[in-house]
Amino acid sequence: MISSIEKIEYGKEIIEFELLQDKRKTFSIEVLPTAKITENKDKQEIFKKVKNKASWITKQKRYFIDNYKKTDEKKYVSGESFRYLGKQYLLKVIESNIDSIKVKNGYFYIEYCSKTPAKLINQWYKNKAFNIFNQELEKCFQKFLSYGFDKPSLKIRKLLKRWGSYNKNKNTITMNIEMIKASKSCIDYVIYHELCHCMYFSHRRAFYDLLETKCHDWKNIKSKLEKIKL
Repeated sequence: MISSIEKIEYGKEIIEFELLQDKRKTFSIEVLPTAKITENKDKQEIFKKVKNKASWITKQKRYFIDNYKKTDEKKYVSGESFRYLGKQYLLKVIESNIDSIKVKNGYFYIEYCSKTPAKLINQWYKNKAFNIFNQELEKCFQKFLSYGFDKPSLKIRKLLKRWGSYNKNKNTITMNIEMIKASKSCIDYVIYHELCHCMYFSHRRAFYDLLETKCHDWKNIKSKLEKIKL
């Protein structure tokens, strides 16, 4: 794959993007805090397509300027706020002779001895994510039984740019562990999204039509998820 940094002018604005050229037949534009273009065509044709999408690209980039924030670095001390399944919990840390976490009345109660509070809560998140994501995948997959594909296996990782992804060759859905901090409706939306990729690899019209039938409120959920600071 060939990668290069390119620029185009749009009015008084300069749009800088990463151009990835490979053997794929489709043209895609991915706007994160930076724009990424994937295509296997002549550069002039690519620039023409980017200019046609310039208004949309600049709108998306403004959204990131207004809303994209790095997660604050946690110190894992009493009084800090942590999210779990869409709700905020305050941390209460107690040095003890045991290692344990309890969730009660809006608090994470952490007693620590041999492990640090950070290790305890991160392991707790991992265990909860494994159980809940598998439960929600099983539930969501019931709506796809008539389509004839096998239920994907599940992996959980820390993803930097995505809430989830689907590997067609391995029939695997990878979920961002940070999703355990979002509500179950957000978790289900991401799972439905990836299950739809089992039928349609690209984001074409048929993909969104299928997503609409499985998750009617997906647009509102997606909008809420993008605004959550996990």
